[in-house]
Amino acid sequence: MPPAQPDPEPPPIHRLLELIKSEPDPATALSHLELLVSTRPAFPTPQPLIFHLLRRLATASPSHLPRLLGLLPRMRHRPRFSESAALVVLSAFSRALMPEAALAAFRDLPSLLGCNPGIRSHNALLDAFVRARRFSDADAFFASLSHGAFGRRLAPNLQTYNIIIRSLCARGDVDRAVSLFGTLRRRGVAPDRVTYSTLMSGLAKHDQLDNALDLLDEMPICGVQADAVCYNALLSACFKNGKFEKAMRVWEQLLRDPGASPNLATYKVMLDGLCKLGRFKEAGEVWSRMVANNHQPDTVTHGILIHGLCRSGDVDGAKRVYSEMVKAGLVLDVAVYNSLIKGFCEAGKTGESWKFWDSTGFSGIRDTTTYNIMMKGLFDSGMVNEATELLAQLENDTSCSPDKVTFGTLIHGLCENGFANKAFKILEDARTSGKELDVFSYSSMINRFCKDGRTDDANKVYENMVKDGCKPNSHVYNALINGFCRACKISDAVKIYTEMAGNGCSPTIVTYNTLIDGLCKAEKYQEASSLTKEMVQRGFTPDIKTYGSLIRGLCRDKKVDSALSIWNEILDADLQVDVIMHNILIHGLCSAGKVDEAFRLYLEMKEKNCSPNLVTYNTLMDGFYEVGSIDKAASLWTTILDLGLKPDIVTYNTRIKGLCSCNRTPEGVLLLDEVLARGILPTVITWNILVRAVIRYGPIQI
Repeated sequence: MPPAQPDPEPPPIHRLLELIKSEPDPATALSHLELLVSTRPAFPTPQPLIFHLLRRLATASPSHLPRLLGLLPRMRHRPRFSESAALVVLSAFSRALMPEAALAAFRDLPSLLGCNPGIRSHNALLDAFVRARRFSDADAFFASLSHGAFGRRLAPNLQTYNIIIRSLCARGDVDRAVSLFGTLRRRGVAPDRVTYSTLMSGLAKHDQLDNALDLLDEMPICGVQADAVCYNALLSACFKNGKFEKAMRVWEQLLRDPGASPNLATYKVMLDGLCKLGRFKEAGEVWSRMVANNHQPDTVTHGILIHGLCRSGDVDGAKRVYSEMVKAGLVLDVAVYNSLIKGFCEAGKTGESWKFWDSTGFSGIRDTTTYNIMMKGLFDSGMVNEATELLAQLENDTSCSPDKVTFGTLIHGLCENGFANKAFKILEDARTSGKELDVFSYSSMINRFCKDGRTDDANKVYENMVKDGCKPNSHVYNALINGFCRACKISDAVKIYTEMAGNGCSPTIVTYNTLIDGLCKAEKYQEASSLTKEMVQRGFTPDIKTYGSLIRGLCRDKKVDSALSIWNEILDADLQVDVIMHNILIHGLCSAGKVDEAFRLYLEMKEKNCSPNLVTYNTLMDGFYEVGSIDKAASLWTTILDLGLKPDIVTYNTRIKGLCSCNRTPEGVLLLDEVLARGILPTVITWNILVRAVIRYGPIQI
């Protein structure tokens, strides 16, 4: 057995000191210091060297700070530091969200660093609690300051109050923050810029924008100069709340303020906000001002403008900005390319989109969002094969993989382009392989199946969706209800409606309108009426679609007076009634033999600048023929021709039927010649009218 090798000699002291100073990794430098202390315990390590390492660890590796702090008591010549060292340690723990480490260090400051915690150290620990969102600890520690719970009674200073106001705003307790702010001057503490900007940001984020703007106006009165940070916070809040006029007021105030000026962050906020609100003219003016004031736009700023221009449809302008970025040597990120690809796809310029798509591949920055955007653009352009090929490419891409948006885009795109079976296969493959699918994927599939009359398949997808733990939303339920109603499966539609309420999904106005219309078409008028009452009780106001379904149903049920009553409700509610609504009631009145009332409604219609259409005239003409008012019916025929409306087969059938009913069959036959001459195909109804006329009046003499 070979003899044991002796431990290697540690490097000499000067070499260890040199390693501690020169080692680029602070954690490794700390290991050298630990070796120095363990092998040379009598050596007094230079205090500046320890403090330098302390700062390096605080900046780059705060998780290693406890190791250094634990090493200090082992030093025979223990260093003593000022409170500045304590602030370095506590602030590092605060930034790293290590409140427990901050509290432990705070309690042992005298033994670790040889200094007592002053108000600045207390503030650093308070900040650590707030950053870590340990608000109850922050409140308790703040209360302890005046009670001396940590050994000394200290008066909070402005920084203390600023941290507490930030804490209150962060948890949404802005009323307490405002109350505390109001007491500062009575406590002998004058708010500064940080106080104002903190409170303004908190108010703006919690729907008290006007109060935040009042604080901005108060600042110069109280001798506090607002800076770009204050203005930026308010501008961001204005745009987030869609308050364009208020945002421009703050912007103009900033431009007039001699003590503040926009910085690059301000311009980013302005450009982003204006573009999102569609104010591209103003965005262009802000961009020009930014460049004129020598603020060099970076990649993010260019990206904001490109995104805005693409949203506005000005893809050529976006491409020019892109070219400027390339000329300026800026590094283009994937967000810029994604905006360009989406913009050109939406503009119908898929060929240009392919060029940017290729660029993302060459640059190696293509992500899943890029695939999803390109897929959608291809589907929108009808390029189904190219879109589906991207799925295979994505699945082979080692840098990214399909997500729920990918599958939603594919399934929706295939469904919209008429490939329901292919979409269903992708849905099922994704389900069985454990891929994440969202409600959009399921709702797209259900909606397609319902539109194709495949309600059993739609219901199967719905059942699988629930089984997979994906909660249906109102779009899913509405699609199913509509599908069942269109397929005359009204009991299934009602069943889905009941499940909708039972699963905690609130019906929408679309839900009610769809089911009411379905019930009316199924001649279940009592159930439709009951559902309408339920709809009103739940706080929904019936709209023109609701009323239209009810009037059509009542007219079919021969309850024309009730239909007229609802019509008067519509007029009283000042709802805009279109030609379709007029036609529904005119048809109902004519069917009930109330042709004169129908004609009065037609005259009112013209007075309200609601132009009657061919359906209106067809219905009235048929109504007059039915009651024997041949002249009035003939007058409407003349009106149709005078207005330049083109009679359809329904018009001709009505006219032929009317002529035949008063023994003017030869004229009806002549109209048939006109029908054929115009290239209009007669229907079974046309021939039935003529045959019945022959049976009734005998052979036709022309």
